[in-house]
Amino acid sequence: MNASAFSRPLGELVRERRSCRSFAAVAPEPRLLAALEAFAAGVAAPFGGRPRFGVIDNEKVRAESFFSAGSYGMIKGARFYLAALVRRSEPRRWEDAGFAMEAAVLKATDLGLGSCWIGGVFDRRRFGRSLGIQADEQLPAVIAVGLPAGQRTLRDRLVRWSAGGDRRKPSSALFFAGGWDAVLSADGAGSWSEALECLRLAPSASNKQPWRLVRLGSAFHFFLSRDKGYSAMMPLADLQRIDMGIAMCHFELAALELGLMGGWSAADPRVPATPANYEYIASFEIQ
Repeated sequence: MNASAFSRPLGELVRERRSCRSFAAVAPEPRLLAALEAFAAGVAAPFGGRPRFGVIDNEKVRAESFFSAGSYGMIKGARFYLAALVRRSEPRRWEDAGFAMEAAVLKATDLGLGSCWIGGVFDRRRFGRSLGIQADEQLPAVIAVGLPAGQRTLRDRLVRWSAGGDRRKPSSALFFAGGWDAVLSADGAGSWSEALECLRLAPSASNKQPWRLVRLGSAFHFFLSRDKGYSAMMPLADLQRIDMGIAMCHFELAALELGLMGGWSAADPRVPATPANYEYIASFEIQ
């Protein structure tokens, strides 16, 4: 995947994307759904996983109401869902799924479709069965996709407000330089500042924004600020590691568009004084 995968600048898509919780009654053209599924299947995830994608027609599986706990609330008018199946044997399946699925979310935005991540509570059994899920597969999350409703409902606005969907942590709370004591400023980030901003604007479960980055020399090291209580509430998928895949997706795609080259590695830099709840995830090595 490269910058030409999208018809518009990535930064524009990142800033335009919103969690759509109210969909129009008119179904999107089948070609758009087919293009979205094909795009997702072609994404090269950072750890080499190949999630198996499928589009689920809610009417065909006769599902009645799907919702996720907490920040999402009810999804009104959703008929189609993009789902990814991952293999239990792949240790980095959550990050790879988050990366590939978020790339598909940005592609949906590019195609004029609304989307909303659903990772907490939904009918995994029924959705999985509709995709022919195998014993060694898991269904980490689905993405509701379709044409956005002409006007957001009051409920939609209230859910977005309660989830803090329009609020993001400042970069000073997320990005560091040389260690955890010094903030990585926009000036210090230089040509990487836009990639970091695209990462900062990424969606996350309950808008927790669990990613923390520290730049050491020629690498950006990604850490997960783990909320163990939240993880215990959502035992069927590691949503916070999925969030890390989402963050990695925004960062890599923005870097590619900017002509900034690099690649992923998993060599823990052992940053001194790393907080106990921070888990090392990956490093982006600048080339």
